[in-house]
Amino acid sequence: MNGQGRSDPDSGDGLTLAHLSDPHLPLPAPVPWQSVLNKRALSLLSWHRKRRHHHRPEILTALVADLEAHHPDLIAVTGDLTNLGLAQEYRAARLWLDRLGDPARVTVIPGNHEALIAGAWEAGAPEWGPYWQGDGAPLGAGLPDAFPALRRRGDLALISLSSAIATAPALACGAVGAAQLARLGPMLRAARNAGLCRVLMIHHPPLDGTVSPRKALRDGAALRALLQAEGVELVLHGHSHRSHHQTLDTRDGTAPVIGVPSASSRHPEAAAYHLYHIRRMTGGWEIDVTARRLGPADEMEPALCTRLTLPRAHADCAPL
Repeated sequence: MNGQGRSDPDSGDGLTLAHLSDPHLPLPAPVPWQSVLNKRALSLLSWHRKRRHHHRPEILTALVADLEAHHPDLIAVTGDLTNLGLAQEYRAARLWLDRLGDPARVTVIPGNHEALIAGAWEAGAPEWGPYWQGDGAPLGAGLPDAFPALRRRGDLALISLSSAIATAPALACGAVGAAQLARLGPMLRAARNAGLCRVLMIHHPPLDGTVSPRKALRDGAALRALLQAEGVELVLHGHSHRSHHQTLDTRDGTAPVIGVPSASSRHPEAAAYHLYHIRRMTGGWEIDVTARRLGPADEMEPALCTRLTLPRAHADCAPL
């Protein structure tokens, strides 16, 4: 994480994963009036009255430039690239993703704003396909059974969940759903048997009390029970626009559950992203975490540096 170049995931030196969330890219204009005769009308009003003043493109540009200067091997974006889930927003976000990095290096999942109304995520998802599909997905593969998606990079198993669902006005809840949960268990188990460090991406925080009930993960208890039963090394989320560092006890040991603020805003917390340098050690994993945050001079600066030590028996069982 010294900015001198990327790690070699296959060298044994580990790799560096960057995590950002909730960039809320600028709303393209004009917005067709026919597209906002629904829940989008309230979100459009919120954008013009408040959100466009908070989510500033110059802040996001500064954050991405700082991230690029640190040369992470992988980048995880945990949702809410759009505001209304419009087709033109999906297209604009695809251009932003293309500038952020190659799809093999950048992984994105949807947030609640991508599914602001029924069908919005399903219609827009193909635009981002290369950025959310898992390893081995057929070219142009669609959404059925797409999540959870797994990307293996060196000793890392990056697992993506979608919690994006359409909800009633004034709600921003999420849900993983029974089908994803049924597929997630065997995926976590196989990654443990392969001796991998399992990092889970989800937009909505999985722990109760992180956000208000109207913004919560409806089946959070079911997801937590599964993670406790199958194990996970690290959970990354967004959604709250605040920093969170919590933990979840699992069969394999305690797992950090970490959220980041919006990547484009000063409120309610200054924009930030995290760098995780993950490396295997005898009997587990060592993860150096560096938080980079927007400072008073509108420049990114270090906010937190800490080392996480995760004892894991399966780290010593990687196949030769």
